[in-house]
Amino acid sequence: MFGSLQKMLQGALSPAPEPQDEAARVRLATAVLLLEAAHADSEFSDVERTAIHAVVRGRFGLSDGDSVELLAAAEQARWESGDLYRFARQLNDSFPLPRKLAVVELLWEIVYSDGMLEAHEDALMHKVGNLLGIRLEDLMALKRKAQGRSPR
Repeated sequence: MFGSLQKMLQGALSPAPEPQDEAARVRLATAVLLLEAAHADSEFSDVERTAIHAVVRGRFGLSDGDSVELLAAAEQARWESGDLYRFARQLNDSFPLPRKLAVVELLWEIVYSDGMLEAHEDALMHKVGNLLGIRLEDLMALKRKAQGRSPR
């Protein structure tokens, strides 16, 4: 009896399983960073939510249902982790620089999707840029590009 209870508790307390294939891990890591960018100002607006769903569906070729599922898994992983390092490491291990720059550009788009840049969002983007090995000049160029497309 105690063995069954112990197994049940271990299952309930263990973190959610990570996707097994590399493509799924990269999608999850990217989605976590997108959510982190949207939550950086402590307000996850409908505009940001819509923008993230559009990015996930478009970039990963997912259906509405699959994008909802991915973002739910990403939200859980984001909540459980408390650290962006492992998600940035996944992208570093999987992507060359041009693909990492594309991810950073998406992150800036999410940050500016509500038309404003908060200090916490800017700080997060600098942190993510450092974690992904993005040069400051490239980070700022992508920021200006997203800023030019942002709604005002």
